[in-house]
Amino acid sequence: GVYCNKRFVCFAIIRLKINFEMEQEKSGEKLKLKEKIGLWAGIAVLTSSIVGSGIFVSPGGVLNAVHGSVGISLLVWILCGVVAALSSLCYCELGASLNTSGCDYGNFQLVYGNVVAYVYLITKAFINASAGISIQVFVKYFISAFVGTDCPLPSILIKISSIFVTLSLAFINYRSVRSVLKAEIIFTVGKFLSMGIISVVGIYNLAQGNMVGQKNFKGAFATDVLQDLTAKDIAVGFYQGIFPYAGWMSLNVVAEEMIDAPKNLPRATLLSLGIVTFMYLAVNVGYFSVLTVQELGTSSAVALTFANKALGPMAWLMPVTVCVSTLGNLCAGVLLKSRRAFVAARSGYMPKIFSMIHVKYHTPGPSLFVGASTSIVFVLIGDVNTLIYAKGFMDWIFIGASAASVLILRYTRPDMHRPYKAPIIAPILACLFPIFFLVLPLLVKPPIFILYLVAFWLMILPIYYL
Repeated sequence: GVYCNKRFVCFAIIRLKINFEMEQEKSGEKLKLKEKIGLWAGIAVLTSSIVGSGIFVSPGGVLNAVHGSVGISLLVWILCGVVAALSSLCYCELGASLNTSGCDYGNFQLVYGNVVAYVYLITKAFINASAGISIQVFVKYFISAFVGTDCPLPSILIKISSIFVTLSLAFINYRSVRSVLKAEIIFTVGKFLSMGIISVVGIYNLAQGNMVGQKNFKGAFATDVLQDLTAKDIAVGFYQGIFPYAGWMSLNVVAEEMIDAPKNLPRATLLSLGIVTFMYLAVNVGYFSVLTVQELGTSSAVALTFANKALGPMAWLMPVTVCVSTLGNLCAGVLLKSRRAFVAARSGYMPKIFSMIHVKYHTPGPSLFVGASTSIVFVLIGDVNTLIYAKGFMDWIFIGASAASVLILRYTRPDMHRPYKAPIIAPILACLFPIFFLVLPLLVKPPIFILYLVAFWLMILPIYYL
């Protein structure tokens, strides 16, 4: 079972600290995270972190942004994959060179100093709005598999179930990283199975002469639609399309735990993005083979709409597979989020207790508690749409700063050992992408969400100097 009362938490933390100190006294050495993540496990973790609920709900947003143009919509999905791949090359160089957990933390500390590194780690450790949303999406789809989509679910049921899922995932991560990695491989197979069903069923319908699909692809680049498109429309579609790729830099968070990181980190990252981009394109082709432009554009859960139209009595299968996809994303998120709190504590930015590692399980239990707690907070808040926008805005600030650090380090430390070196065009373009993604929200959305992020930074900065 999973216990969350105060006595248990206090006992667990005290026991963990005692175990940690006793082990240090016996061995005289500092415990460290073990290298357990190989190439295939890394691909499983990264694909699980990238592929969540986005591909099952976002295609309509991309399509609406480009005025229903099927061809432009597919091009946007491909280009979003290219953006993610080019940006990931910067992270591969940094991760292989620095080889430390915390993703951007190591290079931020090296290039920009401790204050920026502190702001990054604390922000990433505590801004966990997307986890709160993803957990509730998982719960809704899971329950819908049993009661159907027409039955409204009580809010209290969703929240209680979401909290239970959060604590369960944290407990699994606490007991064994190896178990999580095994589960991630299963979840990865499950989510690609769900995308495979959509792709195969859709393309099969198209091959059988489905009139809807033929109409969509024959008019993919209809001139009457293209004439009304503006650069702003395409930009909005681009912003919608990049969301399902979020998490492509996540493997750097556990770089310290990767086996032969200089070789496996870039391989796992690029292979994962190549696989994900191909599958996203195939899934969208599957959608367009069955659904009309209007159906896809108006659906808030396009996978369920597709299932109801194409799978008939087997439509229940889609909520199950979407649940598997979302659960894999959540499990990877718990693993990665806790490592940021672990690195923050190890660097002195959080209480030392959160840098403790269990001597038996070799997992950072207290930092897992931080990740689970912040997820629960956002589950209880409920409406976190504004915070999700703030998170997206925040991510591109850090991505731009990270890409710039690659160029700065090449200039200031030309002799630094770089097991992997990205092509120079990659960091240059990766510095330009964030400008696009940071300016766009200011043009299409009220800037109120930025105030949440600024307020959070103003709150945590004084703590650094205490």
